[in-house]
Amino acid sequence: MMIRIIKEKSIMKKSFITLLVLFTVLFTSNAFAYNKTLDGKLGTSYVSDPEKFGWQLNFAYLTELDPFFALGFEPGIFWANWDRKVGTQRVGGTVDADLKADTNAYMVPVLADAQIRLPNLQSKLNVLPYVTFGLGYSFMMLKYSTPRYTNASSESVPAESKTKFFSGLTWQLMLGMAYDPGMSSKIRFLAEVGYRYAKLKKGTLEVDMSGLVLNVGIRYPLGSTASSN
Repeated sequence: MMIRIIKEKSIMKKSFITLLVLFTVLFTSNAFAYNKTLDGKLGTSYVSDPEKFGWQLNFAYLTELDPFFALGFEPGIFWANWDRKVGTQRVGGTVDADLKADTNAYMVPVLADAQIRLPNLQSKLNVLPYVTFGLGYSFMMLKYSTPRYTNASSESVPAESKTKFFSGLTWQLMLGMAYDPGMSSKIRFLAEVGYRYAKLKKGTLEVDMSGLVLNVGIRYPLGSTASSN
């Protein structure tokens, strides 16, 4: 038990040190940046353990170091709802049926982003392809409730509601495109696809929230410290 606790503390310490280094690089890079942008993204993700799609909302603050590279900070919120089997209930005589709990997962990933851009296509097709790697930590509240029921032994079981909190190291790799509609518009339209790793733990319990990620959104400039593209 002591070895497991020490190991978990070591992993958390390394994760926070990594985040601290990335955030330091992000904020100290502002003096050399071309411009800053804010991305607002709405999307969906398929997570492994519940085997369900959920909805997510993300915001990314990006600081451009040069036309090819940017650093950013990306918080978000993800929500998924599903019916989880928690036992068996007696629905009549000798008939048993699965008992399912209404379950809601609310996950908050907080990531530091490094983005590589390919600006060569921007002048030709008005499209800016990019690859984003994000590293950070996620916090999740898992809430589920079961109604009052009769179990397979014909015993009455009262209704129950529980809330548990999970957390863990998170990373994601995204491929995206920013489209410039022209007509002197400052807004860029975004489309992204990628994968997020998030195996979140509470003690010996683990919930795998990893899976495919799809986003659409907009990018808006927040000002510049030097001449931009």
